[in-house]
Amino acid sequence: MPSMLVRTVKIIHTSDWHIGRTFEGAPMADEQRQFLDWLARQVVEHGVDLVLVAGDIYDRSLPAEEATFLLDEGLDGLIAAGAEVVLIPGNHDGALRLGFGSNRQRLSGVHVMGGSGSVHPWRWETGGEQVALVSVPYLDPYTAPLPRPGPDGSHRSRTHQHVLEDALDDARESLVALRRATDQPLPAIAVAHAFVAGSEESDSERTLSIGGTDRVDAAVFAGFDYVALGHLHRPQRVGGTDAMAYSGSPLPYSFSEVHPKSVRLLDLGPTGLEETTLLPVPVGRPVVTLEGTLDDLLENPAYDTRVDHWVSAVLTDATVQTQPMERLRRRFPHIASVRYAAGISGPGVGSPEPVDIEEEPADAVVLAFLADALGDRLTPGGRALVLDAVNQAIREAGR
Repeated sequence: MPSMLVRTVKIIHTSDWHIGRTFEGAPMADEQRQFLDWLARQVVEHGVDLVLVAGDIYDRSLPAEEATFLLDEGLDGLIAAGAEVVLIPGNHDGALRLGFGSNRQRLSGVHVMGGSGSVHPWRWETGGEQVALVSVPYLDPYTAPLPRPGPDGSHRSRTHQHVLEDALDDARESLVALRRATDQPLPAIAVAHAFVAGSEESDSERTLSIGGTDRVDAAVFAGFDYVALGHLHRPQRVGGTDAMAYSGSPLPYSFSEVHPKSVRLLDLGPTGLEETTLLPVPVGRPVVTLEGTLDDLLENPAYDTRVDHWVSAVLTDATVQTQPMERLRRRFPHIASVRYAAGISGPGVGSPEPVDIEEEPADAVVLAFLADALGDRLTPGGRALVLDAVNQAIREAGR
C-alpha cells in the first residue's frame, strides 16, 4: 500500500520593508512597489501559504499617507495571490498605528501582532497542516513589563535580552500545553525583531536602544523549529544553521548594503524545517562607491555599468574640483554624495556633506551637538543623563 504524501507548508520570510523611506532624500516608493508586486508573484509561483514580515514595516512610527497607501496595496496583492500574512512591529513602527483594525484585517488573512510584553503561541492552519506561531513584536525594555527576578531573586536590568527572555519563556510554556492539545505534530516558528549578538549589521540600521542594551543571545530562541528574524539588513544565518536567520531588507538603504538582496522560502513539514531556498530580489537600484579622479569617473568606460546605480563618489584629485556633483550627475543621474579622499586639502574640503538629521539616530544627533558645544566638558555622568532623557523623549513621542 503506497504511503501517504505529507504536504509541506510553504512560507516566505521577509522583513525590514521600511515603507516610506528615502535614499539620501530621493523617494523609493516606485522600488518598494516593484518589490511588493514581485513578492506577490513569488506567492503564486511557489504556492506560498504564509508570508512572515519580521518588523520595520514602515520607516516611521508616523508614516506618511503615501506610505500607508503603498502598504495597503501591497497587502491586497499578497492576499489576492493566495497567501496569508503575519506582520510584527519593529523598532521603527508605531505598534498601535500599525495594528489599527487588526481584528478586521485578520478576517481577510492579514495578522498584525501588536506590542505587548505577553506573547502567546497561536495555531495557524492551512490545507490540514498546522504550525504554531510565536510572534514577538519589538519589546522596548523601558515600556515592556519589568523583567522578572533572576532564579536567585536578584534584580534583572531593563535590557532587550531580559524582556525577550521573559516573553519567550512564557511562550514556550504555553507551547507545551498547545502541543498536548493537538492531535498531530505541531512545528513551531518564532518571529522576532532583535539584534542577535555576533550578527553582521549595516550602516542603515538604527540602534534598537541606548547603552548596549539591545544585543540578545541566540540561545534566547532555543526550542523553535525556525526563527524568522528582522532588524539587520544583511541576509544571514545565525549560528551556522538554516533554522535561525535574518532575511534582510529587500532593498538597499545605505551605501554599505552592497550585498545581494533576497527573501527566504521555507518548506516546513510536520517534524520541522525541511528546506530553505533564497529567492533573489531582482528589483531595486543597487549601490556603489566609486573612487578616482573626477576625470576618471567622468570618462572611464569601466563605469558604464554603474550609471543606473545609487552612486557615492570619493574623489582622489590633488586639488578641489569645480562643481563635481553637477558634472558627475550628467553621467550618474542617481549620484547621492561626493567627498574627497583623506589627505586632500583646499577651500571647501573637510566640510561635511549635508546630513539628513531624520535619518540619524536621535541619541547620535544630540550627543554630536553637545560634543560640538561642550567639547570634553560632557562628563560620563552627563552623557548617561542625556541618553536617559533621549530614551524618555522617544518613548513619549511613540505614545
